[in-house]
Amino acid sequence: MAPIFFLLVFGVIQIGLVLASQNGLVDGVRSSARRAATYRINEASFDASVFPSICAAVENELSLRLGKRVIGYAAANVSTTITYEWAENPETGEYSLVARVDARYDNPLYVPLISAFLDGADGANDGVLTLTASEQMRVENPALLPTDLSSHVCP
Repeated sequence: MAPIFFLLVFGVIQIGLVLASQNGLVDGVRSSARRAATYRINEASFDASVFPSICAAVENELSLRLGKRVIGYAAANVSTTITYEWAENPETGEYSLVARVDARYDNPLYVPLISAFLDGADGANDGVLTLTASEQMRVENPALLPTDLSSHVCP
């Protein structure tokens, strides 16, 4: 009876750790997207001298939030994509920017027997459970009429 009890207890602990990490990831991505949306961006902002500093500030926000909210956070386990895309208002034909932040976090699994069950849930048996989160927010700029409608991805 004791092995089944401990299996259940440790299963609940491991699932709790995973859910806490997912909540921390979602919070970090949301805060980063909010940070990305606060910049007053126009076409000149995508210049090579300005855009990397904007990207660095957004990535720093994500790293700070994950460091506070994710148990056992390791920066090497995160991959982030930050994109600014143009969105057209169909009524006026004017454009606004949308900041999009996507993140993947390879969450370590701590409980050996339970990890054997959870490890393959993301499609790979690699000792981690990959968590993902995505958020997009409109940049509150005045309406723009861009000449280049391509998306801009942080390097």
